[in-house]
Amino acid sequence: MRNPEGVLYGHLPNFPLSDRGVQQAHAQGRFLATTGATHIHASPLLRAQQTAEIVAGHIGGATITTTVDLVEARFGHYLEGIKPAQVPWRRPLWMIHMVRPGLLPNDETVEQMAARVERPIRRILAAAREQGGILVSHGDPIQAFWVHALGRPSWALHRLQCAKGGMLLLDYTRGQLGDIEYRPPESSETGPGDARSEAGDIA
Repeated sequence: MRNPEGVLYGHLPNFPLSDRGVQQAHAQGRFLATTGATHIHASPLLRAQQTAEIVAGHIGGATITTTVDLVEARFGHYLEGIKPAQVPWRRPLWMIHMVRPGLLPNDETVEQMAARVERPIRRILAAAREQGGILVSHGDPIQAFWVHALGRPSWALHRLQCAKGGMLLLDYTRGQLGDIEYRPPESSETGPGDARSEAGDIA
């Protein structure tokens, strides 16, 4: 257990993967090794960096690029350091964020988060369109991209859940996003999928 107090870690440093998170990252690496993708872009936060390194260890010739575009949601700064059960009374602005992401001054809209996730996707498509690539990010940014791609309203941000260790498999044709498949953690080893994927926030 790497989070003995059970707090929300947001952007806090020194929160590495738990033992379960390490196992999930290895499972992702074994799965992603079957796709042919070697370009990995990752959030600068420790847990994402560790995930990227573990995944890369399963893929010959893999390279890791760190990009702030994939960092945790800005609203994570407001929540970090307290236990989930304390959020309603210690961080009451969370209720506004749940209903209208981006309305508060220190929040991001779904569109803003989706746009920053798409930037490294576009870089990968430009550099390795046939091979695809792997993005290691966090729950809210991944869900924002997902919600935006489906054309759902912003309040759906927390209705679509990319669990820790889960993936979105993104199928692009001529630069246009087609199918999106969600693979929960327990199915990450069952077989190959499209190489253009986002690893969930594993912790």
